[in-house]
Amino acid sequence: MSDRMPHGAEIEDLLVSQMRADLTRLPWYKRWYGRLGLVGAGIVVVGAAGIAGVTLLAPEPVTDSFVVHCLSDAKLGSGDRLSGAAATVASSDGALPIDDAIAMCEDMWEAGALVGADPLDPQPTRGAVPHEFTLCVTDEGEAAVVPARIECSVLRLHPYQPNVPEGR
Repeated sequence: MSDRMPHGAEIEDLLVSQMRADLTRLPWYKRWYGRLGLVGAGIVVVGAAGIAGVTLLAPEPVTDSFVVHCLSDAKLGSGDRLSGAAATVASSDGALPIDDAIAMCEDMWEAGALVGADPLDPQPTRGAVPHEFTLCVTDEGEAAVVPARIECSVLRLHPYQPNVPEGR
């Protein structure tokens, strides 16, 4: 008695012929529809990256000079909020425009307003002024001074554009 299945030789011949056909067939990426799909996917990826780069990283001017965000470090706080404090210059007539955002933040760092855990401490510990800054712009058009040299997009902020032509 044979250990083989009935019609085992015919099944084996069919499997071998199918395997030979599979091995000689071109893979999907070498066929016309595979190459067309790869080109289409490449166009979509390049287009999406270009749109994201223009939209997210577009330099912006400071349009609201009444508020300055002085960040305590170069990272986002909890809930994607900017770490640090926002400041404005108050007068008897109301808020004044801030001419030099970096100088204002330097004063806040030196006074210790960004060092302690208690923002209402009447005698805060004096702070060290960072050596390098990056000026960014929030979505609301407010200046944000970061105590480091970084890309503003890391903090989801726009790079600062100092001179914007009229009629933008």
